[in-house]
Amino acid sequence: MFVQTYTPIAPIGWSVLLGILPLFILCLLLVMGWLKPALTYGFALLLTAGLAGTVWKMPVSMITSTVFYGILFALFPLFYMIWSSIFLFRVADKCGYINRIKNTLKTAEEGIEWKVLLVGFGLTAFIDSTAGFLAPVAIVTALLVQLGVEPRKSALATLSSSAIPAVFGAVGVPVILLSKVTEQPLEETIRQVAFFDIIPALAAPLITCLATCGFQSTRKFFKQIFIGGCSYAAATLLSVLFISPYLGAIVGAAVYIVVIFLLGIKNGIFTEKLSPKIWLKSWWPFVLLTVFVSIWNIPSIQSVLGMAGKGWPIPFLDRMIMTEAPFGHDVISVSWKNNFLASPGTAIILASLFTALTSGMGLLNWIRMLFSSLRSVGMVAFNLSMISSVGFLMVYSGIAGTLAYPFGHLAAGYMVVVPLMGWLGTFLTGSNAASIALFGGMQAYAAKITGLPAVGIAACFAVAAVGGKMIAPQALEVAVKSSGMDSSSESKLLRKLIVFSLLVPCLSTVVIVMWKLFGTE
Repeated sequence: MFVQTYTPIAPIGWSVLLGILPLFILCLLLVMGWLKPALTYGFALLLTAGLAGTVWKMPVSMITSTVFYGILFALFPLFYMIWSSIFLFRVADKCGYINRIKNTLKTAEEGIEWKVLLVGFGLTAFIDSTAGFLAPVAIVTALLVQLGVEPRKSALATLSSSAIPAVFGAVGVPVILLSKVTEQPLEETIRQVAFFDIIPALAAPLITCLATCGFQSTRKFFKQIFIGGCSYAAATLLSVLFISPYLGAIVGAAVYIVVIFLLGIKNGIFTEKLSPKIWLKSWWPFVLLTVFVSIWNIPSIQSVLGMAGKGWPIPFLDRMIMTEAPFGHDVISVSWKNNFLASPGTAIILASLFTALTSGMGLLNWIRMLFSSLRSVGMVAFNLSMISSVGFLMVYSGIAGTLAYPFGHLAAGYMVVVPLMGWLGTFLTGSNAASIALFGGMQAYAAKITGLPAVGIAACFAVAAVGGKMIAPQALEVAVKSSGMDSSSESKLLRKLIVFSLLVPCLSTVVIVMWKLFGTE
């Protein structure tokens, strides 16, 4: 039995400095771009493993097993779901559906407000909920420029729009990862994240319009912005709670697009009228996605499909690690389940197959694209494996507990710290999932030592983290390249967006204070 220690070097300050060293070096290398991301993540893993073994005295067998588990969990369910959604998006693009979607969202030439609301936020949120990563920034920024929006405003629109949907984006991967690294039940984690996401989701179109069009235009279009924000927040929340957490951001973005489109028709701003049949044909792959994932989420079907999966206790880890005071005396269970059939990723792959068969692509072309898609995203799997392994090493070695230890004296005051910590993690790494993997495990320890509910603290952390995506160096670089601006524009975009970026953790702080005062758990 390995008993964690949280002050391996006295005083505690030295232990904290050593514990934060891998995170500091990782973030520094990612921000400065001195090494490729794959080398950066690999180096961070080696450094974390070295510290876990030499300073925190974790046995080599446990370190090896933790890395093995990190790779397993990264490949399934995380990478499997990410890859399946990217593959569906590529099939849709190959069959011409992405161009059709772009055509359905074209707006009148005069003014940019409708284009920002419909294409800037709506399409960005939708692509972020399916393909994820930086795909919406790259695709929609270029599209807005083609639609006549100046490059700077195009970049501002997509950067500010790609943040909020990220919490349930990439078919819910960040929430699944959050549940795992914090060792909290998935259903309760989903419910709490949905609760904390209400106000940021309501404000998301408002933030985009303010950042892109300014105060006067925002005031002029406030009615449409308010209706759009309400539709997006309500559809996301209801979908997450009653349909499927994997569809939350997808349904929210789709409903928002329909609502804004109908408001646009009412105001006569579209150059051509489109029939429901044309809309259905244009959005067909994502209609199939919604149908298949919804069917997959039916409890009776899940129970049948889940029978094919089997849980595997991880050797040298399962029930062989014990937490120590002041974090209780809990034995940690670690297992991996290979329930591929029950995974929403399988439903998404079937949706892509039906898209291909109903669009003239053919089975053989679909199979060829399946394998070529796997090869093209291999580096994503590697990076995800490295970052997941780092996160699990920090949790199981006790490093996460060491980093949480100094916050014990803050008690309820930690509610102010946790949103900023989430925001900073995403800003530095450029990824909400990476921020959760690196800092999420620490939230469970911090909750124990401060007396705050772990699920609520973790949910607040995850929602606040998305704000940092607006100004992450990687996102700024992609936006600048896609819009055709020169590289010096990155700093200008950052200065413009930083206030709006910080608004997200501020809103999360308001929510967590209300949550604490009124006892919403």
